[in-house]
Amino acid sequence: MKIVALNRRDFLRSSALVTGGLLLGFEASAAAKVQSVSSQLGPFLQMTNQGKIRLGVPVVEMGQGIYTSLAMSVVEELEMTLDQVEDIQTIFHPAFKNPIVSYMTKNKLQLQMTGGSTSLMGWGKYYQNIGATAREMIVSAAANEWDVSPSNLRVDGEYVINTITDKKLSYGKLVEKAAKSKIPENPKIKESIEFKTIGKPIKRWDTSSKISGKAVFGADIQLPEMLYGTIKNTPILGSKIIGIDESIAKSIDGYITSIPLEDMVIVVANSTWSAMQSASKIIINTEGGNVDLNNESIKMRLHEDSRQEGVQAGNKVGNVEKGFSTSLTIVEREYELSIQAHAAMEPLTATANVTEDQCEFWGPVQVQDIPVMVASQVTGLTPDKIKINTTFLGGGFGRKTEADFVVPPIVASKVLGKPVQITWSREEDLRGGFYRPPSLVKLKAGLDTKGLPTSFEAKLVSPSSSLHIAQAMGSFFPPWIYENGYDLFIVEGMPQQPLDDVENQYLIPNIDVKYVPSDIDMKWGFWRSVGAAGNKFAIESFIDEIAQISKADPLELRTKLLKHNKRALNVLEKAKLQSNWGKPQKGHFQGFAYADSLNCIQTQVAEISINQRGQIDIHKITCVLDCGPTHNPHLVHQQVEGSIIFGLNAVILGEINVQNGQIVESNYDDYKMLRLKDTPPIDVHLVASSAKQGRIGEIGTPVIGPAVANAVFAATGKRIRRLPIRKEDLA
Repeated sequence: MKIVALNRRDFLRSSALVTGGLLLGFEASAAAKVQSVSSQLGPFLQMTNQGKIRLGVPVVEMGQGIYTSLAMSVVEELEMTLDQVEDIQTIFHPAFKNPIVSYMTKNKLQLQMTGGSTSLMGWGKYYQNIGATAREMIVSAAANEWDVSPSNLRVDGEYVINTITDKKLSYGKLVEKAAKSKIPENPKIKESIEFKTIGKPIKRWDTSSKISGKAVFGADIQLPEMLYGTIKNTPILGSKIIGIDESIAKSIDGYITSIPLEDMVIVVANSTWSAMQSASKIIINTEGGNVDLNNESIKMRLHEDSRQEGVQAGNKVGNVEKGFSTSLTIVEREYELSIQAHAAMEPLTATANVTEDQCEFWGPVQVQDIPVMVASQVTGLTPDKIKINTTFLGGGFGRKTEADFVVPPIVASKVLGKPVQITWSREEDLRGGFYRPPSLVKLKAGLDTKGLPTSFEAKLVSPSSSLHIAQAMGSFFPPWIYENGYDLFIVEGMPQQPLDDVENQYLIPNIDVKYVPSDIDMKWGFWRSVGAAGNKFAIESFIDEIAQISKADPLELRTKLLKHNKRALNVLEKAKLQSNWGKPQKGHFQGFAYADSLNCIQTQVAEISINQRGQIDIHKITCVLDCGPTHNPHLVHQQVEGSIIFGLNAVILGEINVQNGQIVESNYDDYKMLRLKDTPPIDVHLVASSAKQGRIGEIGTPVIGPAVANAVFAATGKRIRRLPIRKEDLA
């Protein structure tokens, strides 16, 4: 992607940043230029006359630290520090799409999106390159000023230093002249051995703004004459609105109007509180819906569907039937996963201002193209008349990839002719979500005389988390959904998948994985780690059961299955050492789990005890991780710890229940969340390696389930084959 000087007129029109200085951006490809909007600014680097850095980035900050990571890439090349970065904002431009998603889908899916732990891998090198470009242009300006060769100059801090005379000039004094310099086509980018910032444990750039309250989240948007609103979903899943009764709502002070959509009502008032009070008085009349849907019918459907053969999921290796026929022992088990909500701390909220000739949108969205598509459909405006402003996200976890919370403010603003901010209540958020689907995993293994699996067969039964995208587009649009229903994301975590490095997986001669897409009529979506959370729980619990049957140590069995992979063996050896495996404190018990995913190799050891009432006390989680080159160890630790806690909540507490076609849970009082006092110490150890860079944001979530479940077995002799654990009698 070529570095270019940006149009200053577009810069002034498109942003609230300061004028002057050096302004660089990325040039879109020729194909993308045709569809791009000339009046919208793309991702950029600005160096001001005061020697400060301002960045426009194509990804969103939702707690993962990507603002910090991309800023580190820039300051590394400029020999500056993170405190010299003055501003970072997410910029939408239709020409700049997620490069990793584009690559993985062979350019079939072109979206500006943040998800799948792809941001740093996708954009880190680009921002290092733009930093190097700015450095060489500034050095060139200094060389002209002193009439010396650039080879006689070096940069340090925010200065260019003449190595002959020791004179120095600040970046701030040079940026205007640098802006007139020729842009180098191939700036020299540092080798990793030269890094001073990348690879160091640096604290997050955005922390101070969040502490001070300066960071702008979705609900912080304030506009002149703005109205406020909320939504009320239909109570029965799948039901449609045929009418509403707002007579009681009209008595609420501040109530303005209600706008019924297909499955929700937009309620508008002069304040969010009035809107929520009014919404509670709205009576919705519906038809249809899945009134007979409940936990039992969902479980029954999964088991009925498991009788189907299923579609091939990933690469078939060897001949499992032949392997089973020669096996000494056959082991068969079933594992079940419950429905989960995202339950982000920040409720869904967004703001829109629709006028006759333009639409402006503000919100915490993970996919910037979605509000453009929605606004275009609702208003009839062309994309060049639609402006997207992305706020900080108070947690995403996949929920904010959806369009449902984008629609109401755009519709309401178009109808009422004023800016409207819509905020969902916690209850509507939990009961109107796109949930992690339930799953049933049936596993079968054939063991040889040494107790090692020589054949492995898996059947995953679950609704697709991606099918709603295909349905919305009118065809099998996402490239990761095959026409036979095979959904790569929901099968993630199973062996021999197309995007996996199979060298990091257990060496089993015969492998066959099938997937049965179960048609359970609810809204399913992407949840942190998608299918890997359930599939790794099943597989790693199953491996533990095989170890028990074979009378083998669980870690040693995995060592034998990974003997072909030195990188994995290194992680296992360090896990044994750091967790004090096999030697827990008296009264404590350990459980082990291994996972390869997203270019990472990881183990987790859970150390627990169980009291006489059958309650679990988790004393420590030890995680050993090889994620290749580490951009910022501090952020890696944060993300691993956060994803472990997110997964642990689902393992111990979290569950969405369905009764008579309605979601039972409504808030944190009944959708339980792990409290700080119940959160164990998490000890993360990074293993250095030359492997390609791993993706960090989701990797801790899938492994914690089997680690804890296996520890429970060590403590009680009872196998956990269904999550959450709180429903099990462990006394």
